[in-house]
Amino acid sequence: MKKTRVQSSLCLPQTVSLLSCGHSVFRYRRKMRLPYFRQFVSLSLFVSVGVFLFLNSTFKQPISPKLEAFAPGKIGELCESDGGGQKRIMFIETSGEKCLRPRQACAIESAARTNPDMTVYVYMAKEMPPGRPEMDRGEGLERHCETMEILESFTNVYIIRDSLPKHLVDTPLEPLYFNGNMKNSQYALQHISDALRVALLYKHGGIYLDLDVVVLRSLRCLRNTAGHTFILGQSSIENGFMAFDRGHKLLKFFMRWMQRSYKPNERSVIGPNGFSRAFQMLCNHPSTVISDLAFDFKCHDNVNVRLHNKTAFHPITYFEQNRFYAENFDENELDTFNQSYSVHVYGSGHGAHVPETSLFAFMANQFCPSTYNLHLQGVYDF
Repeated sequence: MKKTRVQSSLCLPQTVSLLSCGHSVFRYRRKMRLPYFRQFVSLSLFVSVGVFLFLNSTFKQPISPKLEAFAPGKIGELCESDGGGQKRIMFIETSGEKCLRPRQACAIESAARTNPDMTVYVYMAKEMPPGRPEMDRGEGLERHCETMEILESFTNVYIIRDSLPKHLVDTPLEPLYFNGNMKNSQYALQHISDALRVALLYKHGGIYLDLDVVVLRSLRCLRNTAGHTFILGQSSIENGFMAFDRGHKLLKFFMRWMQRSYKPNERSVIGPNGFSRAFQMLCNHPSTVISDLAFDFKCHDNVNVRLHNKTAFHPITYFEQNRFYAENFDENELDTFNQSYSVHVYGSGHGAHVPETSLFAFMANQFCPSTYNLHLQGVYDF
């Protein structure tokens, strides 16, 4: 049976080649279907937007009162009156870098927001210090100069770029650094930070904070105090939060103890271990029997020191730090901070991943929103 070839009426074999014929047919069909395609896209978009709005209005839950109240000015204060100490909060950054990490900036922003009546000083080294820096890997470790712009927008924040070892001059720590003992240690970077915080507090008074904290409340009532935590059954007096008057005798005693007992090859010799040892010697109080309650100590030479319970500054301990980073945290976790002035966020300075539904992310969003919002905008990783 002979097959009959059907020729399109749009393409005459006498005038159009086979390729141009097929091309013409294609263009014609596309041109005929285009209006229907546009109508289909418009209808699809209309339906999608409608479904989104419906689901959003139907399933979006309002923020709970507990979450809403966990913010500066709403959380409720623990300070009932002014403690009378110097209205200074200080942070120290010893790396010699020009800019901060976002999590460091978060600590400073939270202090500035919750303590607008206090001046926040950020001491930043102008040069790279001796010693080996920590070889951390992970997230949130890169430095971004946008953080400096955020902090400089606060009227109570002052960035001081300086040669930090000069602050050891005229203290018992001056010979310890300038005779080379501390500079030649493999832990020089950590030891200089430990020494500087004590020297600056001794010279100026006020409150020292580590750069891995989140400040929740006013600190104006805290004076001549520190916090302690229990580590493996032993009470450790932490040096990441210290509030002392200018010239306080415990600080001078501690610096003299550092000078006599310094061991360059022990990382925490003049950190929490040393601070705890100096306190035990001056106050004649063994660490094993310090209770988990705030307590006022009357020490030698009429020295008064208050040790706060661990919930004041370290409500989540080093061994519980995963609670900061777990996804979809339970809002009842916030009850942990009912009696906390600040929170030491263990692991934040060492690259821990911070999911956006984690407790740490929520705290950052509430207490350092300017810093955290740049993360949400994709400027940097928090």
